[in-house]
Amino acid sequence: MTMTLPDEFHINGTRPPPRAMIDDKKAALARLKASRQSRRAEGGAPEWNATPEPPATARPKHSAATSHRANDAYMALMEDGVRAMGISDRGDDDQSPSDTPKTQRSDLGTLLRDGPANSPGELVDPAIPRGWYDGPIDAAGVRVALTDQPICVGSVNPRGTHLVVGSTDHALYEVQLATGKKTRTFHSNAYGHREWVTCVKHLPDGRFVSGGMDGKLCLWSEIGARCVELGQGHSGSVANVEVSHDGSVCVSAGYDKTVRCWSTRTRRETASLEGHRAPVLELAWSSDGGLASGDRDGRMFLWDASISGKKDAVGKRKACEGHVTALAWTRRVGYEAVMRGGDVLVSGGQDGVVKVWDFRIAGTGACVAAIEAHVQKNQKNQKNGTGAVGDVVQTRGGRIVTGGADGSLAVLDPRMGYAMVGGKMRVGDFVYSLSAVGPMVVCGDGGGAAHVADVDGRDEPKVLYALGANKAAVRVLGTSGDGTRLACAGDDGSVMCYAFD
Repeated sequence: MTMTLPDEFHINGTRPPPRAMIDDKKAALARLKASRQSRRAEGGAPEWNATPEPPATARPKHSAATSHRANDAYMALMEDGVRAMGISDRGDDDQSPSDTPKTQRSDLGTLLRDGPANSPGELVDPAIPRGWYDGPIDAAGVRVALTDQPICVGSVNPRGTHLVVGSTDHALYEVQLATGKKTRTFHSNAYGHREWVTCVKHLPDGRFVSGGMDGKLCLWSEIGARCVELGQGHSGSVANVEVSHDGSVCVSAGYDKTVRCWSTRTRRETASLEGHRAPVLELAWSSDGGLASGDRDGRMFLWDASISGKKDAVGKRKACEGHVTALAWTRRVGYEAVMRGGDVLVSGGQDGVVKVWDFRIAGTGACVAAIEAHVQKNQKNQKNGTGAVGDVVQTRGGRIVTGGADGSLAVLDPRMGYAMVGGKMRVGDFVYSLSAVGPMVVCGDGGGAAHVADVDGRDEPKVLYALGANKAAVRVLGTSGDGTRLACAGDDGSVMCYAFD
């Protein structure tokens, strides 16, 4: 007896084809594939409705690098044809009931989807609001005036809900990203700094540490507006501060030419890292424990901050001519991530050169790439100026973006040996700050504008639009945890908040 299933058990209310029909279609498809392979082997004529391949001399530039796209398109058509014949693409006899489109992984390793119909070849990231590609809900934004003095530094709390900024007026301020309203002020006769605030960084538990030109390091509570000081601080201005991934150790760099480690539990100094002969300006802490520092003489040191007491550097390198102006640990991608793992250090200098350092080579590190990303050249390819590297960030897809005093952004691809992707993106003024939002990068410049660039979704990155964020240089950028808010702060003493949907 043959049982007939009701319509709701079949796709679109139709019954599945008989098994004999499926077997016949499978056999027909196998014969078609065998015939095609035979024709190719014999050098026969191209298949019907096929476009002949152009001669080798007519191939477009970099066609080999983009051949995977044609292959993906062909395979998608093949799968559609198989499904139309009623044969499962899983190799069994069951039809796939899902009509949900599959999310494809781009060549940058980021989950992206096809862009709008009027932008062929572009990809958008479903993990961030679509508004990042079109602009904020209100281009005017919400401005909160905090001080009549410049804002120099900032940090977003771990939950991504509040931004803390530090000013030359000796105070710090907290702003809620969702509303653009000030929630706390950190300065009083009893607590805080007596000079400019020069750095600030959040701990994983919501507390944050700030450093100033008074040499003090202040550890602030997650609630209230009181702080405790870490040890005796530095004998000169504190230039930078970093926090370990578990929040147990804070590291500070100072104009007294030292790097100091502090316990956030006991508030005591646990190590003094000495060796620099010039004020230490930059710090960067890797995911696997490597601590890098850079100074005004262009020298870069690598330390093992897990060991207590006074100690020597693990590695020392001349990173650039002039000051070290940027340091950032970046993750390996592609083949390197599988075979080697660990982080790679990227440095930027006053000479406009970006260098990539691999400290797994010879134990003390080696420069594996040097890119004149922000070196200005004339028509004869001769150097006629440089722009200091202002900041370095990495997108979710793995590309590295640098900004410089030459008023440009440069994109480096680790998969291409850190070669520059496309030409430099001009923004028109000194780049002070960068922030990565998924595949996008926001750039704050000296003219008060915040430029939004699509880095991962295009073969050649492009600046999509600019926001009139501040009346002077944008030195601080922060985004909310869900990617729906962007905050910009700078020399005009205000914070501008934008919303994206």
